[in-house]
Amino acid sequence: MFAVGWLAAGFLVSPVKAITVANGDPSSLVVGYDQSADGINMSGVVMIVSSGIGGCTGSLLGDGTSILTAGHCVSSSYGGFVSPDITVYFQGPNGFIAYTAASVSVDPQWNGTSTDGGDLAVIHLAQLAPAFATRYDLDPLPVGTGPEVLAGYGYGGTGTGGYNTSLYDSLRVGENEYVYNGIALGWSSTMLVGQFYENGVSSTNALHASNPYSAVDEVDIAPGDSGGPTFYDGEIVGVHDVSACVTNTQNSSECAVPPALSTTNNSSFGDLFGDTGVNSNLSWIEDQEAPEPRTLSMMVGAIMAALLLRNLKAKPETAKIAERAGRISTRQSRG
Repeated sequence: MFAVGWLAAGFLVSPVKAITVANGDPSSLVVGYDQSADGINMSGVVMIVSSGIGGCTGSLLGDGTSILTAGHCVSSSYGGFVSPDITVYFQGPNGFIAYTAASVSVDPQWNGTSTDGGDLAVIHLAQLAPAFATRYDLDPLPVGTGPEVLAGYGYGGTGTGGYNTSLYDSLRVGENEYVYNGIALGWSSTMLVGQFYENGVSSTNALHASNPYSAVDEVDIAPGDSGGPTFYDGEIVGVHDVSACVTNTQNSSECAVPPALSTTNNSSFGDLFGDTGVNSNLSWIEDQEAPEPRTLSMMVGAIMAALLLRNLKAKPETAKIAERAGRISTRQSRG
């Protein structure tokens, strides 16, 4: 177990707006239109641009009109500034296709602090998403044993150099795994935390994992990836939320332990990433989705059936009343 006090004092946290810092050539992680990565079709992962905030990532949910993203991608805090102009971009066969947001729902737990576990929002599109875009399910169970698949739009780069602001607006996908939940860092228990480990360099094992994850397609999140999905068994388990700086083996002055603290973390080896867990926020997310067409038709059908049954039950009673009235009228005429 690592020294929690040291980490709490030694890292700095900042929201991230995109994802993608890779171990290796970042271009090899770029995913194009209708392509799959690790068995998951990525056509439902979208780029989000919010006026007054910037660029983020999101995921299309099962109803075909709801986009799951981070709260800080659309709002400064719940009840505070909410972007009045949000555009969602799907990667189509001939480039990006823009969809307008009709409205947005921000998790009432979002208070402007990304590590408190409520940094979520659902964007409601003005129309149904394109038919080619994959609809994703949410994983209702606690996260299983990794690795997980991370996806997002934003800065590319490498673990040795950090993110590169010239590598932008491409969807990149890779793997990593969660090591702890947020409690280990003094964050909300609904946060899921991983690290960007350089194989064979023990100082980059910031969370002191017993078997730190390392692979050629290992990734970390960077500006532009916030709100993007982490998948496990093809379902969304986390939403990209924060990056954290513990130490940087390439440039120790850039992200150092006290007293030489810095506000810079550039998604290089040794840095941490945090997702908001879906499982702990499942009810709220599902409540924001529009009813599926099949569910809606079943609801309408049930209502119509109930009304029909009510009418059928009313008819015999009406007939009985008419029959009694007829008998009374007959007796009166005879008298």
